[in-house]
Amino acid sequence: MNMRLRHFPPLLLAILLGGTQLRAQVTPAAFATKLPDSLVFVSATATNHATVVWHPVRQRYYSLRIGSTAFPLETWLPTGGLSIAQTTCGIDSRGLWYNPGTGQVERNCLNALGWATVDIDASSNALSTYTQLFTGMNQPNGQSIGSYDPVLDQVVFYNAGNAYFYARATGLLVQTLPLTGATFTNVTLYSVGWTGRAGYEILLVDYVTKQALLFNRATGAFSGMSQLPAATATHSQFRFSYTNNRLWFFNSTLRKWNAYCIWEQACNATLPVELLHVNAMCSGEAVEVQWATGSERNSSHFEVERSTDTGTWETIGRVEAANSSVQRLDYSYHDAAPPHTATLYYRLRQVDRDGTYERFGPVAVEPCHRTKATLIAYPNPSTGSVNMRLVVPTDEPHTLELHDVAGRLAHAEAALPVGGTLVHTLQLHALGTGAYTLTVRRRDGAALAQTTVVKVP
Repeated sequence: MNMRLRHFPPLLLAILLGGTQLRAQVTPAAFATKLPDSLVFVSATATNHATVVWHPVRQRYYSLRIGSTAFPLETWLPTGGLSIAQTTCGIDSRGLWYNPGTGQVERNCLNALGWATVDIDASSNALSTYTQLFTGMNQPNGQSIGSYDPVLDQVVFYNAGNAYFYARATGLLVQTLPLTGATFTNVTLYSVGWTGRAGYEILLVDYVTKQALLFNRATGAFSGMSQLPAATATHSQFRFSYTNNRLWFFNSTLRKWNAYCIWEQACNATLPVELLHVNAMCSGEAVEVQWATGSERNSSHFEVERSTDTGTWETIGRVEAANSSVQRLDYSYHDAAPPHTATLYYRLRQVDRDGTYERFGPVAVEPCHRTKATLIAYPNPSTGSVNMRLVVPTDEPHTLELHDVAGRLAHAEAALPVGGTLVHTLQLHALGTGAYTLTVRRRDGAALAQTTVVKVP
């Protein structure tokens, strides 16, 4: 049994909020509860807001009025109330999100203005200056409000019954996911929330029935609903946001954001472990299970569980956790002798020092003795494009992923095999120089093969 714990350079990451005690699946509350939290604008011109964002390291809220570079951008303390600092947007902005990988508040903007940061001064107040990340129409609609998935490093948008996922590293569209099981006639047109709650990740609002609608990220299927109070100030286009484990609505008459809890579990409890990702890959005929945490509080250890049918699970190993951390930590477990059977599934059981636990996963991997075919990438290193070739079991669409050395998704695209062979050319022109891990995945997410490609100047 081979167990390894690797520490990467310190990086402050978001402390997400969730349930404690027996940390079972977090579920939506049948009826949402209005919380005392409110963010009141000083500016009299603050009448049309689209998004609010919480910065967990700075311990500040930020929000802006959409529609002009001269409209207000304001800063609040965690206790809310009146804003403590006021400036202007600097660029005609739409969605705001906090990116734990960069430690920055970022935004998408009107039409083809692209994405940019929000600069913050030494006193943690937002500034009107910014750094441009991408230019171009990196969103499905010119008015779209972006939200952020820190695990897959993707920005999510909503438009006309579909969720759209764009890679934060490249600004390119990764996936269009049709949403099903609900009526979208009265859904707020341009806004979407990302909750990060397993099975309930995507959040929309029906502004007529005043319901918070939740959808499964993996399937796009409607998965739950929370009824909002009748007095909630909803809007047909904008004015709702999800941040700091709260659903926020902007009241344009009172010029303030009001917070609501849509979960059965308490909205102000701290999640003991923030899992950034979990993955399983073949290493020869063995399987390497890898995962990373963004923060940990009173964590004891991880147990690695394996299954051949997702019904019966066995514990195959244990890896000690860090106890407490506010930096990224990467872990791995080496399953030296996996069964030579059908698709294998792995999941994690994360145990706290008080004995409470939470499960993450599962993730799938093809039997490693069947994946003898080598993933070929050439030329490698490359100045701009890489040709890849891999023999695969089926001709269904596959996904090609490039991750940087920090594990962040830099690029993803679909590819279709022909006659059991996947031949494709990856364009690296938009990526920075350095090494990237190329992973080939089946439609169900199972990883088939992996190699390293290097981009040179």
